[in-house]
This record gives sequence, structure tokens and C-alpha cells, in this order.
Amino acid sequence: MTLRRAFLCERWVIPKSLAGGGVTQRAALLCGPWVTPEPEQAGRAASPDHWYVMAMGGSPVGYVHEVVTRAAAAGLPAVRIATEMKMVLNRLGTKVELDFFSTTEETERGFLRRSTSEIKASVLSTRTEAVFRDGKIELRTDSGGKTYSRTLDAAGDLLGPEGIRLLTLKALKKPGDAVEFRTFEAELETVSKGTRKVLAREPLALDGRTIETIKVEETIEAGGITGTIWLDAEGEAVKQVMPTPFGEGVVILTDRDTALAAASGGELPPEMFERSILRANVRLPQARSIERLTVRLAKKTPGLAWPEINLPSQSTRVQADGSLEIEVKRPAAPSPAPFPVRLSEANREFLEANAYIQSDEPGLKDLAGKIIGGEKELFAAALKLRRWVGENMTFDLGIAMAPSSEILRDRRGTCVGYATLLAALARAAGIPSRVVIGYVYAQGMFGGHAWAEILSGETWVPLDAAIPSVGVADAARIGLAAASFRDGAGSLGSGAAVRIFGQVDLRILGFTVEGGAPVRVPADAAPYTMSGGKYENPWLGISLEIPASWAASKLDAIWPDSTVLVADGPGGTRAVLSEAYLRPWLTAAESSGQIFAANGIKEAPRQADWKGRTAYRAGTATSAAMIIFDAPEAWILTVSGPSAPAVLDQMLAGFSLR
Repeated sequence: MTLRRAFLCERWVIPKSLAGGGVTQRAALLCGPWVTPEPEQAGRAASPDHWYVMAMGGSPVGYVHEVVTRAAAAGLPAVRIATEMKMVLNRLGTKVELDFFSTTEETERGFLRRSTSEIKASVLSTRTEAVFRDGKIELRTDSGGKTYSRTLDAAGDLLGPEGIRLLTLKALKKPGDAVEFRTFEAELETVSKGTRKVLAREPLALDGRTIETIKVEETIEAGGITGTIWLDAEGEAVKQVMPTPFGEGVVILTDRDTALAAASGGELPPEMFERSILRANVRLPQARSIERLTVRLAKKTPGLAWPEINLPSQSTRVQADGSLEIEVKRPAAPSPAPFPVRLSEANREFLEANAYIQSDEPGLKDLAGKIIGGEKELFAAALKLRRWVGENMTFDLGIAMAPSSEILRDRRGTCVGYATLLAALARAAGIPSRVVIGYVYAQGMFGGHAWAEILSGETWVPLDAAIPSVGVADAARIGLAAASFRDGAGSLGSGAAVRIFGQVDLRILGFTVEGGAPVRVPADAAPYTMSGGKYENPWLGISLEIPASWAASKLDAIWPDSTVLVADGPGGTRAVLSEAYLRPWLTAAESSGQIFAANGIKEAPRQADWKGRTAYRAGTATSAAMIIFDAPEAWILTVSGPSAPAVLDQMLAGFSLR
């Protein structure tokens, strides 16, 4: 049983319960002509049926169930290990679930012969089977009713979980002992080197009894994950600990009832998700027009090793104090280029279909052609595809990862869904594409995000359908990993992403807005000032005067709350200043209608003028608002309470925008 597998899979979650019967029945059906071994047969003193409870930050979130069986007939591999995992989380008020099932078949010596994995991160499931023979791995992936096959080179023997257990028993006896092995990471669809090193011999209290264990540090290179495992006398995991974006992840041996109960709710406290968000020291103005951004990442975890981040629009430098400085530059719009792009070995994985980017789906290919129409230029065509995705997708936190065929059918998903569908439409049109995962700036914070990139000539050009800019995606983002999805969805959830999410603090050092001069942010910079009834934010370039008798609050809200300031006056009167990012393809009138509707104002907006800027106003005697446009963003000032229009005029007189 491996905790690393659980947390590689955690990134893709679904709002749907496990289908069918209980875990034990399902495992038994899949085991076929296999039998549960006696302890002396398997070399295991404990039961081959193991239940584990999973927790993050001290809160139970799910279980892992492992069943070890041995072949009852000649000619079959000696050991099969079936593992089922279920996680239930509460993410920003949305219940999300993950269902994962895997099997490994090994020889008596623990060499892999077959591996299967199934992950359900949406309505549909994706199943991958790997067969090991003659130095090759034959991979077959079934997703969305389609099958994709490929072959990997794998010279030498690969160990499965049983093989790693046997090697551990043989080689790890005392502190300092270490061993290396090669294995197959199913979620990443790749061969990886692993290491285990004994840290100490340690008694572990569990359910009122004490178990003698060895405490082992395990690293799997392909996933970039290092965790700690406590192993009993038979080399079985009793406990595992690993850092996650939501706090410390723990898997610990327990009984069946306790394990099943852990997956009943998964109510995580909000501050756990706060760990995965990086609060910005200052707010960025016109974020969707940022041309250059410099940030410094500082480790929360002392032992964190900075990963290599190889993206062409970024440069990284490790500083003398151990922090990591990253500079992001917004690429220029590419020169005119024709498409479809000719297939070559260099671009094959970015043009061909796979289990998640199903660009060979006839319906998707037809749709891409209709969206593009008669467009002949590659970047202009890609912008049309981005607009269609942005206009036709609905954000759904419960569907974090799905094949493009499902996304196209249901048109729902998180940012990963937006990016996956855009990448699939681009490939269907003959434009090489990939998906990038990292952080994006939005209203006071950097949050986990995904966007697409297209290849024009030799330049990767970012396009964001979920948080769009005018043309090329802005530089207010930090890419951590890019993937074609040829190697499965796990390729986005490993390496730099695993090691950085939730493990760092961020400080903005400087930025440049399109058409402006570079701005340096001093180390002691305040995000804003509030003095004598006047709010000033030099970074956003705004100020607002409120009456002396009024009280200001909510000055530090971050996304998904777009509030910049709340001011409360007598008689229940309230004024709210908030920020909105504009969709670049909408007119000011269209944007105004959407923004007013989102703020609960039903009256039709009318165009107005505010100090020479485009503005729209709407409201009643008790609820009034004005939107002031400063593309690519807008400022919304709303007032509720008696004489709302007059109070709004008073507030607008005290509002300034640089």
C-alpha cells in the first residue's frame, strides 16, 4: 500500500459515490482464480486483508483497502495485490470524491507481470492496463469509450509492491541501511527509480497496542515525492506520512468499520484549503495585462528541494537565502503561421490523441472546424477556439479531471477541464497543444490553476479559457509542469507541482503592466493604507473616501471574494467596492449586464460617464451600483440602504482611479 499513489490521485476528484457493491465483494470478483494465502505461504504474519484510514491535516478523508491473494492454479503469477481507495473532500463548499482501484500481478520474487489502474475523477472512469514482457511495457488505456495503446521500453526487471516488501525485509535491518529499486508508477505511466532508507527503529502505538517498526524514508523519483513509512516485522506498512497541499497526509492501519467511516464526510476545515493558496503581499493592477512578473518563493518545509521548472516563458534562480526567484515574461503574439501543422516526431505527442485529449473524436473534430470557419491563420484560429470554450463551459469544482469527450458532452469542469477541452479542440484542428498546471494570480492571491498552450513554430504560446486575457495569456501566473497527457493525467500531478503546492510562501518583487513602466515592490510595502476615512491602494491605483462616521471593513478579502472594501454607515446603509476581470470578447454593455446580474441588480443598466471613462449604472431607491471600466478589469461600487442613488453619488465623488 502506497500513500504516494493516494496523493498523486487526489488532484482529480468527482461528485459521485462509488457504484456497485462493497469493497470486499468487488475485490473478490476481480481476483478470479486466486485464493487468500496462509501466513506461511506468503511470508506474512498479519492478515492479507488490510484497511487503512486516510487523513489530511488531522481530518479523516477516506480509506485504503488492500487485499493480497495467491494463485491457486499453475501458470499464474504468484501474487496479486488489489488496492481500492476512496477519498471524500469538501472543497470550497463542494463535495468531491475520488475512486481509485488498482491491481498488480507479480512473480514469487516480486517482479511485475501485469498492472491495472482505474481512476474515476469525473462521471466516466479511465482504466489503464500495463503488461510487462521482454523488456517492454505494453500499455492500453480505455477512456470515454475509446482505446489508446502504446509501448514503453523497460530493460531489466521491475518490482511491484510485493517485490519491494521482500527487498525491504532482506536489505533494511538497522538505521542507515538503504536500498534502491526500479518500479512502474501506474498513475504516471512510467518506470521510476525508488529508494528506501532506514531512519530509526521505533515502537508505534496503535489501537491500544505497541508495534515494533522500522521508520523508513521512501522516495519515488518520477513523482518527486518523499514520504515516511513505518513498517512492521513483515515489511507491511503500518503508517505513512507525506506533505500535501492541504496539510500533512497520513495513512494508518485500522479496522474495517473505522476505515469506512472515514469516507463518510470528509469535512475539511477551510484553513486547510488556505494552505494551498498563496496570499499576495500586494494586489496586482490590471492582472490580465501583466507583461512581466517577478516573485520569490520561500520554503515552509525546511527539507524542500527546489524542482527544475522548464518552461520557456520563465526563468528561475535560487537565492543565497535558499529562496527561489521566478521571473515570468508574457510571450509576444506569434507571427502568422498556417495550419494544420505537419506531423513530425518532434510534435507527435502534442498532435496525436490520447486518453484525455481525445482529439480524434469525430464530434470534436467537426466542432473545431465549425468554430474556426474559414480562418487560415493558426493563432487567430486558436483564439476562436479559446473564446468558444470560455463561453460554453460551466465551472464545476466537483469535476476536476475528465476526458475531453466527457467535457464536450457535459461542458462542465474546473480550470483543468477548460484547458483539456481547449487543447483537444486545438489538436483536432491540427494545432499542437499541451496543458500547464501551476499558480495564477486572481484578486489578492495565487491559486492552483491550469491553462493550455499551443505551439506556433517553435514557441509555446499560453492561452487561458477560464481566466482569459486579450490574446496571449498574461504573465501573472507561475507554471510548474506541462503535459501532453500522453503519459496519463498523473503527469500533471507530479514533480514540481507535488513539491511546491502548499509548501511555499510567495512575495511579489516586481511587475510590469502592458504599456507601463516596471514597478518594484519594496520588502516593507504595505498592501494599502486606511487613514482618516480614506482608503488608498497605490498598487491598484485607487483611492476611496468614506464619510467620517462610517466604518470600513473587509479590506483583505481574496478570491473567490472580489471585495476590495466594505463601508457601513447609519441606518444600515452599506457601500461595497469590488473588482471584476472582463472577458475580452464582450462589449462593455454585455459585461455590465452580466456583472449587474451577478450582484443581484435586475434593472437594465444605462451607459454613463465617470471622469471621462466608460461606465454603466443601474439600480433602485434602495439598491444602486455603477461599473467603471478600466479594461481588462472593471470596478463595481454598489450601495444598499435608504437613498442609495444619492449615497452612490457621494461615494463616486470620493473615488479616484489612476
